[in-house]
Amino acid sequence: MAGEKMLMGLDIGSSRTRAVIGSVNREGQLMVDSICEHPSEGVRSGSIVNIEQTLKTIQTVINEAELQAGAEISDVIVGIGGGHIIGIPSTGVVGISSPEQEIKRGDIFRSLEVARAFELPQDREILHTLVQDFQIDGQSGIKDPIDMLGHRLESRVLIVTASSAISQNQRKCIQRSGLNVARVVLQSLADAEVVLSTEEKEMGTILINIGSGTTDMIAYRNGAPIFTGGVNLGGDDVTNDIAYILNKTRAVAEQIKRESGHSYVPSVSNEEMIIIPQVGGMPAIKMPKRELSRIIEPRMAEIFSLLLDAFSKEHEGSGFGGGIVLVGGGALLSGVTDLAGEVFRMPARLGFPEAIGGLDRSYINPHYTTVLGLLKSEARRLRENQPTGKVGRKARTQGPASKLRGFFRTLF
Repeated sequence: MAGEKMLMGLDIGSSRTRAVIGSVNREGQLMVDSICEHPSEGVRSGSIVNIEQTLKTIQTVINEAELQAGAEISDVIVGIGGGHIIGIPSTGVVGISSPEQEIKRGDIFRSLEVARAFELPQDREILHTLVQDFQIDGQSGIKDPIDMLGHRLESRVLIVTASSAISQNQRKCIQRSGLNVARVVLQSLADAEVVLSTEEKEMGTILINIGSGTTDMIAYRNGAPIFTGGVNLGGDDVTNDIAYILNKTRAVAEQIKRESGHSYVPSVSNEEMIIIPQVGGMPAIKMPKRELSRIIEPRMAEIFSLLLDAFSKEHEGSGFGGGIVLVGGGALLSGVTDLAGEVFRMPARLGFPEAIGGLDRSYINPHYTTVLGLLKSEARRLRENQPTGKVGRKARTQGPASKLRGFFRTLF
């Protein structure tokens, strides 16, 4: 593997922990070398609640991934999400410092620092500064202001923040496993990396990941994220509802949900019957599938409604030609696209991760979008930071603002 850079992505979910190892060659091409998963322990609603149990899970999945890849990894890119994620719109305005009034990277860096210069509670930390666009002397919608002329530069950004305690517990757990946390990435950004095309981001698309314990959402318009957030509700809550109302164990309720669940009542026939397994050797019974759907739909509708309410406080629902894209294990529940479309009043579809070299087709599945997106986002970052040898570009990527490489998509 001479000349190749080895990468690892780690997704610590409420029900499953997944790790993927890949390699990037000199040409910047990404290959998947291994992907492994293991049931999560010590994680609830996307947050670590028992470090020892989670540490054991992480070590197990990492050891399996390294064994399959035939390589030892020291650095990891880890995803984070859940209801504690908050996106804060902000702007930064600066005057152009050069006598020629030509905008340089230093000016952009200063405007972004101004945008980030607001009081943040002690229990919060900044994950990303996501650039939406720039204004020069009142002219809006500018994506790349480098070398343009003007007196006043304004940056519009989305500051993504997280709970410091949740983030630090995650880092501590990973570091105790013997790995260095190279980067913490918002899970929704990772999902978008492998699911949404550039065209979908430009035309406006909302991406929702329905996990076991959390549901996360990111909205793109004009090629940039304009909203991100989440709720601590997911597929496990649907399972709990079934278990409570039908008086079943969680294991049986999960089986019922997977085999017969449907989240959109209007699509279920009144005549269709399903088999409900019993415990203790009792014979299975029949019940109308519509009755099961009436248990599932309210919880799924609540999840979508909470996300829509949070989004609607800041943005209008128009301008999303790409509609809703659903990923995550919960997206595989029958009828979920119909329900999401009804709540958001726009078309909805399932999202699948793009094919990556070396990836078995069985992993081109909504379950694996986050972990594959973590890998691809790091591979892209490496490509963007590679020196090209071209004088013009080299000049652009040097100096105190060199940390801004790739900032038109994701910063810091």
